Amino acid sequence: MTDKEALKQDRELARMLTNTWPVFFARFGRLTEVQRKVIPHILRGQDLVICAPTASGKTEAVCAPLLERQIASLNDWLLLYVSPTRALVNDLYERLILPVNSLGLRISRRTGDHHERIEAAHIILTTPESFDSMLCRGKIKGKGHCLAPTVAVVLDEIHFMYGNPRGEQLRWLLQRLGRLRKYAKQKGWVLEDSLQKVILGATIPFPEMIRDSYLHLDAPIFIIPGGREIETIFLNSSDPSTELSLPEYVRNLSRPEKILVFCNTRKRVDKLSESLRETLLNLGYSVRAHHGSLSKNIREEAEAAMKSMDKITLFATSTLELGIDIGDIDLIVLDGPAPDLCAFLQRIGRGNRRTNKTRVMNCSGSLAQVIIHSAMVEDARAGELGSLNYGPCHSVARQQISSYIFQAPRRSRNRSMLVDLVNSCMEQKVGGSILDHMIAQDEIKEDHEGIRLGDNWLESCERGEIHSNIEGTYGVTVIDEVTGKEFAKGISFGGGKILQIGGSLLEVRKWGERKLEVRKASKNAKADASWSYCCRAWTKGSGQPEAVRRYLEFSELEWPVLYNENSLCVFHFGGNRRRSVLEMILGIAHRAHEAIKVNNWFLTLEDRKFDGKPSWLKEVGPATLEVSISRNIDRLERTLGRPLSNKKLPIDVRVDEVRQWLQLGKELKHFEDCIWVPVKDPDKVIALKILCQDISEL
Repeated sequence: MTDKEALKQDRELARMLTNTWPVFFARFGRLTEVQRKVIPHILRGQDLVICAPTASGKTEAVCAPLLERQIASLNDWLLLYVSPTRALVNDLYERLILPVNSLGLRISRRTGDHHERIEAAHIILTTPESFDSMLCRGKIKGKGHCLAPTVAVVLDEIHFMYGNPRGEQLRWLLQRLGRLRKYAKQKGWVLEDSLQKVILGATIPFPEMIRDSYLHLDAPIFIIPGGREIETIFLNSSDPSTELSLPEYVRNLSRPEKILVFCNTRKRVDKLSESLRETLLNLGYSVRAHHGSLSKNIREEAEAAMKSMDKITLFATSTLELGIDIGDIDLIVLDGPAPDLCAFLQRIGRGNRRTNKTRVMNCSGSLAQVIIHSAMVEDARAGELGSLNYGPCHSVARQQISSYIFQAPRRSRNRSMLVDLVNSCMEQKVGGSILDHMIAQDEIKEDHEGIRLGDNWLESCERGEIHSNIEGTYGVTVIDEVTGKEFAKGISFGGGKILQIGGSLLEVRKWGERKLEVRKASKNAKADASWSYCCRAWTKGSGQPEAVRRYLEFSELEWPVLYNENSLCVFHFGGNRRRSVLEMILGIAHRAHEAIKVNNWFLTLEDRKFDGKPSWLKEVGPATLEVSISRNIDRLERTLGRPLSNKKLPIDVRVDEVRQWLQLGKELKHFEDCIWVPVKDPDKVIALKILCQDISEL
């Protein structure tokens, strides 16, 4: 499209956006590419998927036409905007409150941090858990339900949720909202029951799968290409760790910079922000920490400081991978490789958003991490998005069945209504088995009045935990003994005197069932407490191994064979899925060779000379493996990172979930076609030996 044609289209769209153009776009004068492409479709009421780069104007592209469609309506209406994190909800609120209020409309937040009045709102910004809570607790006496007027739903940053329990929860919630709309029309609360759905994301490897999960099969998909040059920062240091590289970088700066450091764990955020605080403060740099267990005040103070200060370093987990406005970041530091390519792209996309270049400093704790970092940079430069490890999350059905019962006015549902919901969200056989098992285990109780919640779910309702399917988020809360100020929540505490949380050293004063009272520890104190965050670590899939395979220029079917001291290392590069299938095959066909070990990257074969691909790799068929799944279900669930709540599912459902995650047909075909190739290239030999020595998963 020429600039003249784009200008003509912008003017046409400005005429169509009579009310919203002045408040959303007038200050820019022109539209972005994604805005030109999607606004006409949204104005026509279509469902669609939008994949466009960070800072491309996706939010405005969606909100302006959705509001334009409703603003003149005489009927009650509501837009529901669902985001993965509370921090992103807060950021969206700050971006939208001025244009929304300028239109004479009201915007509200409903999250674990903000319980604003929503009855008169035209836009509600929320998270999946609070969406669930509103469905259950949103009844308005004499007026129906607070979500009944919902005419459109936006699912933002979908790549952050798709393929995990929260994404599965969203599928059920959309079904339940649709049923609520139909019921509301029958009761006369609303005049129509249609529901427009728009999905947004920045890095979506397989948008068709997302479309098919949440929308209808003919919903259009818009993919807006984009990317920026990646400038990698290298320091003349023999130790590439964050502890040494970051202070060295700051010492050599000639002007102030905002620096965002991404860590893979919450404890790593705490450790770095505390251990580097004094050094960075002496260099004139403020230090902040940000992750999901820290209190609302600490997180929001960190975001505000990042916006307002010129010389600041913020240590964060994936909570800041998303499009939160924390100012123009001058440098992204990666403390260890991102778990996969999508996360890598999200993280580096946070930097230098107002330029066509993003600056990244890769910090590593080992030579293997140096190789993985380099592989991901090359993939990003080549436009790769990586693969998608995906399968069902059946345990969400337990939470959703219970939540749906709790939503009912009398806290009871008849069986046919429950079965209808379950069958609309999952395979009938699987859903029926889960429902019957919950009744057999007294999780829910069935009698002549219908199906009601059992005691454990009722207790979960009282604590508000029924709306979340994220495991382990309900540990103790750490608070100041004097002020009652919250430092962090979701802590599993095992004893000790000094905690290191969010860059602060805290002395434990009193330990109760749900609270840990603390005070600031002395400067010379040393952390000695035994504790952890109640959260699951990211699942180690195939993202990193596949990136390295491409970086070393091995084809998808090549399995490099490396002589390493007294053993052979054979790289399969298949992540936890391939590892699981290989371990099952070895357990069945190769019991005598117990010396063969497997991790997410390679096999180790001790005292063996290479004489070609072994026959045992093709000896076991899918039927035998299907039987093996049930015998090894606990180990397979651990390896695949399935939730602990799966243990409360019937065995046939657990097996079904693991089977789908394993993709046995695809893996067995790969084993049949793969080629074991001895590595002779000296550079590749060195790289693979480093990986063999540094990856300690065996």
